[in-house]
Formats: sequence, structure tokens, C-alpha cells
Amino acid sequence: MSKRTKQIILACLVPIGILIGMTATPLYTLMTGQEILLRTIPVDPTDLFRGDYVVLRYEAEEIPTSLISKEVQTKIEKGRDDTEVYVTLELKEGVHTPTEVVLAKPDTDLYLEGNLNYIGPSWDGGSVEREVAYITYSLDKYFVEDNTGLELEEASRNGNILAKVKVKNGYAYLVDLTIVN
Repeated sequence: MSKRTKQIILACLVPIGILIGMTATPLYTLMTGQEILLRTIPVDPTDLFRGDYVVLRYEAEEIPTSLISKEVQTKIEKGRDDTEVYVTLELKEGVHTPTEVVLAKPDTDLYLEGNLNYIGPSWDGGSVEREVAYITYSLDKYFVEDNTGLELEEASRNGNILAKVKVKNGYAYLVDLTIVN
């Protein structure tokens, strides 16, 4: 095989290797991750080009400041936005809820890795304003079959959706949505 042929084969294999590498973590999480349920809060659009999908917000994205460790609060007070944090979870009433936000990877297997964007007032529209930490995960969109988005949109507006998520080493992969009453 000539040197030129080897270069062409290598040039073709590099993009394929990159694509396979991008799917490794989600596939590993899907196959070996622990299944959890997260409660969602309302929001939903439709995308003309991609079809029906549900944009989700989770209760675990707006965490009360009482659950944030002192080291995380200190880092945020120093003006470091978009801080990588770990959110430990606990099963309460059939749904996994946050118990603590820390900087170091927890010893427990049940946690989410996310980015703490900022701390500010809650957007829940209630009469009592409370300070919460806004944390983002890789769980924001879920694509559904065409013409099935309206039912999920209505359930989302009413806050009646539970998200089934697989979690492994802090990485979360959205598996399914369930409508609850």
C-alpha cells in the first residue's frame, strides 16, 4: 500500500472516529446508567425544521440556595459564572429531587453534573420570592413523533410531565416522558 493510499484511508477514518467518539458517552449511559425520574415545569415550542419536540425545564434546574454548599457559594460570590457543579439526588415520593450542590464529585452513584449559571430570584410567579440557583444539564429537548406534540405541550403547560432519565457518572440521558395527572 502506498503512502498516499494510507493518507487517504487515515483522512477518511478520522471523521468516523470522531463521530463514534461523540456517541460513546450517551450510548454507555443508556446501556449501563441508573434510571431516575425528574419532575418538569412548564414550557414547550415546535420547530418547523425538526418537527415536534418538547423543551423541558426541571425542578432540579432551580435549586433553593439552602442546598448549595459554602464552597460553591464562595466561588459564585467571587464572580465565577457558569461553574461546573455536582447535584446529589434522593428519591422522594417516587421522584428524584436534589439534596445538595457541591464542587467535588460525590461518593454516591446518584448525582447529576451540571453548570451553575447564576443565583437569582425564582421565576415561579408565586407571591413569595425566593433565591434559587439556576443549573443547566444536557436534558433540554426531547423529540416526539409528528402530531403527538400537542398532548405533551398541554401536559407541559400544566406541569404534568415526568422525565425518565438514565444517569451514569453524572451524565444524564433523557429516555422518555410520562404524562401524569
